[in-house]
Amino acid sequence: MYQDRHRIILKPFAELLAKIRIHPNFITLFSFLITSSGVIWILLKKPLIAFIWFLLSAPLDAVDGYVARISGKVSRFGAFLDSTLDRITDSLLFLSLIFVFGEDPFSFSFLSLSLVSAYLISYMRARVEGLGENLTEGLMSRYPRFVGFLILLLVWGIFGEIWFKFLLPVYSILLVITVFQRFVLAYRKLRDHP
Repeated sequence: MYQDRHRIILKPFAELLAKIRIHPNFITLFSFLITSSGVIWILLKKPLIAFIWFLLSAPLDAVDGYVARISGKVSRFGAFLDSTLDRITDSLLFLSLIFVFGEDPFSFSFLSLSLVSAYLISYMRARVEGLGENLTEGLMSRYPRFVGFLILLLVWGIFGEIWFKFLLPVYSILLVITVFQRFVLAYRKLRDHP
């Protein structure tokens, strides 16, 4: 539902990019470079700047697939490229936080758990889709997961590291719940297929 709203909001921008013949794979690469460079602000311990950076760069991540559809340039390689770069971006985001907070065993544990859970959530979707079914459901799919990450940055920037560390386990547990949720959903979708 939120993806449909995003498409409506981004429609004029996507149509403009398609009209001037910007290739969707170029948008994907450009989005990756812009988003991943925001990690610098996390490493510099500037969470509010990082929050604003990621918030402003988010539409680019959402618009490439839309441009591909309306310009007739949908490709399997484009989908593969987008998914691969999304995983790299996820890694950079969590690893940057691990670099900053890694000396604290509490933060290191929950950030590592978040990274593994985020990968499992994405892997389960890809694997189930590879078996011919769809698996987009889940409490913390990509967009809610990204919003949660932004909330972590905002809390860190406004209230400080203590409140970040207080909220971090909640975020991690929600990711773990989504892993189990997707496992159950995958079982239900695949159990009747040989």
